[in-house]
Amino acid sequence: MASDFKARRGLRAFVALTVVSIGLGGTFAGVADAAPPSNMTRAQRGAQWLANQIKANHGFVKSFGAADNTGTAYAVIGMRAAGVDKGASDMAINYLKTKIGTQIQLGGSDSPGALAEYIMAAVADSTDPRHFGGTGAQNNLVSRLIATQRTSGRDAGLFGAQDPTYDGAFRQGLALAALKAANASPSNGQVVAGINWLKKQQCANGLWTAYRANTTTACPAANPNSFTGPDTNSTGLAVQGLAAWGQRPRQAAALQSLDNVQSANGGFPFIAAPNQAADPDSTALVIQAILGEGGTPSATRWVKGTNTPFTALGSYQIGCSQPDYGAFFFPPSTSANTFATVQAVPAMASKTLPVATSTASTILPLTPC
Repeated sequence: MASDFKARRGLRAFVALTVVSIGLGGTFAGVADAAPPSNMTRAQRGAQWLANQIKANHGFVKSFGAADNTGTAYAVIGMRAAGVDKGASDMAINYLKTKIGTQIQLGGSDSPGALAEYIMAAVADSTDPRHFGGTGAQNNLVSRLIATQRTSGRDAGLFGAQDPTYDGAFRQGLALAALKAANASPSNGQVVAGINWLKKQQCANGLWTAYRANTTTACPAANPNSFTGPDTNSTGLAVQGLAAWGQRPRQAAALQSLDNVQSANGGFPFIAAPNQAADPDSTALVIQAILGEGGTPSATRWVKGTNTPFTALGSYQIGCSQPDYGAFFFPPSTSANTFATVQAVPAMASKTLPVATSTASTILPLTPC
């Protein structure tokens, strides 16, 4: 079963349980290197950790002890963004080619988020997403994604038959990025409808909430107690999906609103309200949103003391000489977290979605210290 929809729900609940534990801007740094590694080195270490999991499992990464198909696709995107271990990426793609049935469905229907992640992984790894493991209709992931789009009603243009309450903008951003990766035409009716739906969902402050059933009503204020209102994860994917097509609506407002909610450690929280604790997934997606909006995450605007969004994201990485070094964790746990790692790696590599095809194949040693 596809995990993208569940992940959005799960992160919203998980952050709610952990914000109090870690406090404002709190992080848990691993054992540091003698000198701080570069952003790309951090990205490569995270990517190599993912690659090593794929090779150990013969094709996939695990989340909570079970094979994670969409996590594996996202891992491929990260490995290609960092230019690490093409052999592991190929192994993962070959595994995913056998998981294109119910594994990428949700509620009995194709999941647009899962299809999008598969498509972007395929393109990044030089694989045709229209003939993904075969020549049958089920192997054309692009056609399957397009077929999920709603064609009537208030949500015409939205990809996916599933309830969009918790992930509408998030999955729409993924779908638009995937269609760009697949070289869909900008005049394609589904692309145009998808862009229009997502632009209408935008809040006046430039951010996005998960879903607005009535776009004539203003977005509610961000509320970290009820976990409602604009959030950085919906915003991060919406911005990337639109930017892939050269669309940057309310660009200045979006950047200012993100600036307003940056956490004390330089990272970003899930709910887009000031004075909240950051987390690695949200920080990664905001880095990509800043890049997508044409900004520079290391610019003075984003510096908090001596910290930037990149140093904040790096503080969630397991340090040199420790088990699972290179992986990212989600506080208050300091254990390797697959979901945090797959989202952190492309951001640390300064890559937005979709990630371009890459055949680079650096392989890092198991013990770099």
